[in-house]
Amino acid sequence: MPNVLHNRRTMKLSRVPSRARCQVFAGIVALLVTSRPTAAAETNRWIQLFNGRDLSGWDTYLGPASGGYHDPATTKEKPIGLNTDPLGVFSVVELDGTTVIRVSGQVFGAITTKAEYDNHHIRVEYKWGKKKWPPRDGPQHHRDTGILYWCIGPQGAGSMAWMRSVECNVMERGVGQWWSVAGSYVDIEGKNVVLEREPWVPYPGEGPGEECIVYRRGDPQFTTAGGITSAIDPEKPHEWNVCEVIAWGNVGIHLLNGQVVLVLVNPRYKENDREFALTRGKVQLQSEGAEVFFRKVEVQSVNEIPSELLSHVPSSSPDEKGFVPLFSTTAHEGWAQSGPGQFKLENGVATGIGGMGLWWYTNRMFTNFVIRGEFLQEQEGADSGVFLRFPHPGQDPWVAVKQGHEVEIGEADPEKPTWRTGSVYPFKAASRANTKPPGQWNTYEITCVGQNYAVRINDKLVTTWTDPDYRTAAGFVGLQNYNDQIVRHRNVRIKDLPGSQ
Repeated sequence: MPNVLHNRRTMKLSRVPSRARCQVFAGIVALLVTSRPTAAAETNRWIQLFNGRDLSGWDTYLGPASGGYHDPATTKEKPIGLNTDPLGVFSVVELDGTTVIRVSGQVFGAITTKAEYDNHHIRVEYKWGKKKWPPRDGPQHHRDTGILYWCIGPQGAGSMAWMRSVECNVMERGVGQWWSVAGSYVDIEGKNVVLEREPWVPYPGEGPGEECIVYRRGDPQFTTAGGITSAIDPEKPHEWNVCEVIAWGNVGIHLLNGQVVLVLVNPRYKENDREFALTRGKVQLQSEGAEVFFRKVEVQSVNEIPSELLSHVPSSSPDEKGFVPLFSTTAHEGWAQSGPGQFKLENGVATGIGGMGLWWYTNRMFTNFVIRGEFLQEQEGADSGVFLRFPHPGQDPWVAVKQGHEVEIGEADPEKPTWRTGSVYPFKAASRANTKPPGQWNTYEITCVGQNYAVRINDKLVTTWTDPDYRTAAGFVGLQNYNDQIVRHRNVRIKDLPGSQ
């Protein structure tokens, strides 16, 4: 962010508005920031989705009475349907001295929240019953249910039982698995294996030759619609277990009894040859051939990924496919300078000179995207920034400051946390800068999905933040030049991400 706002190098104020003007503007920014809802206010309020008495707040849906999986395109059977449950598949009973939801599993289907959620944290306590039903009643079949989140579209789109969604499967020896529901697919870190050849995998499969992707953090990342299982199994047999999902931006984190079992990014689907993201929707609890009890079902809104989980989240793009380079051969091709100073582009390296000003990409605006690049600071704390989603600035670089968002390039250990490299200035401080010493190149990756911003510096996720004020949803991108401090940029490229319908 420009030092006009930072007010941290007073010897250079002759080049910028007066200190008084800076302090007035800084005061306005501070007032705006402090008037926003705090993270604690937004995230520390659990909403109980099960009231302990009945299924108020839920809809029920059941597929064909014969049970099992059905292809909506070919089956001749009709579903039992919405809010009709003649077999009592979903009920409220007493168990272990408390009132719980019982799912018999006899017919495939789900209970569905009436409300929709975007960024949220789901937590359920579950315990297996004894009964299993065809076609999942053989000795090779593990008890199975699931938490479906970001559910959209018609009931029964998947196997005539469930909505199109992202799945956190709850299955014996495979809690946290992901399976495609109604044509969804994701990006994952892992390896495809034949399960019977890999005895270290907790989930053994349900038949000879079964293949599955095993999720392991740090493995190669790729796109898949194939089933994904975890490399660990912290489930407690015959006891109550806690399964959680943190669904934020384009990320789904699955946890069992406090341990991360699977992390996915970019859940999406295709319709009429267009990709759409799954980032908002209802929640479903499945009936899938096994008796299961839910003692607690609760949800809360979140505006960031907890700092202790940042290291589990992979990149927002598995490779360079789809990225478009933004630099041309000269600084004037596709770019324009707003405000004082300039950028010089030589041999693919753009160097900011003087300022403070804004060098912005004029060819088009962007909505949901990943932008990657590299920067080099010649001096300790040399100041620059990547501006996102701002309107046409004309000759006023402050348009980007006031109407867009900035990812800070600045100090590693600043006086104020939001001056730290990787922060969304002035709203969210990076957990750490993770930068290299001056004179060395650093990489960044910034993901913008809806009102959610994620920043990686040198391959480490350092910031996640949701804008509670919905300041901007689309706009131009640009780079900042400031005074006599030198920051160089190269290899800046961008990739569009799908939006939701």
